[in-house]
Amino acid sequence: MGWFWGSSKTDDPVKKLDPGLREYLEHEAPQKYVPAESTPAVEPQTQPSNSLPADQNDSSTPAVSSKSLFPDGRYADLWKTYKPPVEDIQVIGSREHNLTAAAGVQQMNDRRKQRRDTIGSAASENCAVEREDAYRCFEKGTFWERMKARTLMGHEENKTFNRCYATQAKFLQALGYAASPEWDDEREERIQMHADKLYHQMLDYEKRVDEAQAAGQEAPPLTSLFNPGAETVKHTEKGTTSVEIPGGQAPPQGFHPLKPWDQLTPHERELEIRGHYAELESERAFVEATAPYVQAQDEARAKRREKAVSWFGETVGKWIT
Repeated sequence: MGWFWGSSKTDDPVKKLDPGLREYLEHEAPQKYVPAESTPAVEPQTQPSNSLPADQNDSSTPAVSSKSLFPDGRYADLWKTYKPPVEDIQVIGSREHNLTAAAGVQQMNDRRKQRRDTIGSAASENCAVEREDAYRCFEKGTFWERMKARTLMGHEENKTFNRCYATQAKFLQALGYAASPEWDDEREERIQMHADKLYHQMLDYEKRVDEAQAAGQEAPPLTSLFNPGAETVKHTEKGTTSVEIPGGQAPPQGFHPLKPWDQLTPHERELEIRGHYAELESERAFVEATAPYVQAQDEARAKRREKAVSWFGETVGKWIT
């Protein structure tokens, strides 16, 4: 029952092992790690003149590398041929550079999307009255006017709001609203107010034209909203009648609006051209801003391709990159 009260010191299970097995286990047991700074200094011993130093006498023991994590000499044969992973560091750096370039391009795309959303919000603010009329089209007017609005589901009011929203957005775009990388509240507010002013000037001219036609009179002279002193140009496309475009700018080659030119009012034609040129300028600024990021991506891709070609050959290397 000695096991119940604890084994004695003489009951060492190792002593019961086979002598050969015990010798093998003692030989294979890992050496205890001793830090370099805590290693006690060994006093030099005098050697006979006809004997060699210990490190030269035992040539089978490899020297400890300075990069080894085991100063006691363990795995010295492996640390002797160790090389730092310079190539892996370069690959990681290339990947980080590539991720930075991709983040820059994504940032510019987000900025473009944000500008479209900002223009939409400003256009909606400029059309607040039209939006309110479309929302409350069933509540205004006489009984028969309310019944008509219910029957047509506020078609006229919604049509007026949709035109206001789309046209105001084009005016804002043509005037460069939110186009600058640095936001200036005062400048953007002036542009927003000017866009609303030009829109109502356009509506006022269309109203005067309708009144002149109803009275059998000549239409008022056509002037540009953006450049009142510019001359009106004539534009004719194949299969269509000649139309007038104020502002002194003819449509660029190959440009066609969503609606045919003859279905647009004169000021809508001018606005289409102005908006087109403003969009081209915005695209040019976007390309210039993203050029460094795109170039960085191309350089990183070229390096990856060169490395892949050296590893797998030209066909596979180009395919995987």
